[in-house]
Amino acid sequence: MVMSHKHLDPLSREIRLLEIQPSHHLDDPIKCRLVTVRHSKELEYIALSSLYGDPAETETIFASSRPVTITAHLALALRYMRAVFYPGILQRCQRMPPSRLQSVPRWLKHLFASNSSQSRDGDASRPGVLRVWLDFLCVNQNDEGEKTKQLSEMKYIYDYADLVVGWLGEKTEHTDITITTMEEIEEAMPPYWGEPSHRKSHPEDYSPTHVWTKSIKYMWDKGPNGEPPFLMPRWLGCVEFMTRPYFQRHWIVEEIATASFPAFLVGDTLVPWRQVLSLYRLMEEFKFYPSDVFPGHLSAEVASVPLETAQKLLDEYAKEKPSRDPGSSESLPGSLG
Repeated sequence: MVMSHKHLDPLSREIRLLEIQPSHHLDDPIKCRLVTVRHSKELEYIALSSLYGDPAETETIFASSRPVTITAHLALALRYMRAVFYPGILQRCQRMPPSRLQSVPRWLKHLFASNSSQSRDGDASRPGVLRVWLDFLCVNQNDEGEKTKQLSEMKYIYDYADLVVGWLGEKTEHTDITITTMEEIEEAMPPYWGEPSHRKSHPEDYSPTHVWTKSIKYMWDKGPNGEPPFLMPRWLGCVEFMTRPYFQRHWIVEEIATASFPAFLVGDTLVPWRQVLSLYRLMEEFKFYPSDVFPGHLSAEVASVPLETAQKLLDEYAKEKPSRDPGSSESLPGSLG
């Protein structure tokens, strides 16, 4: 069965949101309902950016108690969204000291509070509501007119969202060490590295000296038994992360670059966009410029990694949102608690 969609009022800038019910276990079926709301900056929701996945691999979710078939890839994304945002973040916020809680975005503080937005589909003021916008379910895929209109408004849907989450898929053997690596690179990288003013005032941080990278030189050291760095878990994990299918789609670049607060969800871990940006920028630096710190014979290994699409994604976001929250680990829920 396909999702049932009520007609949107074209004069009221209406959109549909998916209200996801809580669950005790990750593998529990998705139970949700579609609500129709007037789109505005005051509306609180999370936008989910995801590939659809293999149409031959499907799963059943329940929308207003009726079975609906979607791809297994999207169902997995919704299950992890439910697990990460509902109710774990509320619990972690309650454990945080007041000084740390002040840095948490407004959407996070109020995610589980009563939502006063008016809906044509019932009571929208129920507490504990997790609202998600996902084009595959929230847009009537059988209505070409609606699809065209919603596509034209995609920029506003992503810009107004409290958070845009790019679903990368489940974790693999080396994912956790990759996330740790990105955190360490972001911590070591000077805040304004790459900007013209920083290049001028701190030339030692650029080719060929790359002084700031000396603190993370261990990342490309040989293994304990002399194994080359590119065969070690850290390197394998970074390459695997950068070559995930999500980062190889150009339309994803245009989609998530409009977000006010983008992040990436891999398994049950939310990764701030700036940490991913730090990894890609470092790899591109070593790919194109000589370094006294990074071994020259490893440059060929870096050059073999397709960086172009993901780098454009991250650079476009940085270009469009220069005055926004830089997306540091202090401002995203994946690093709370």
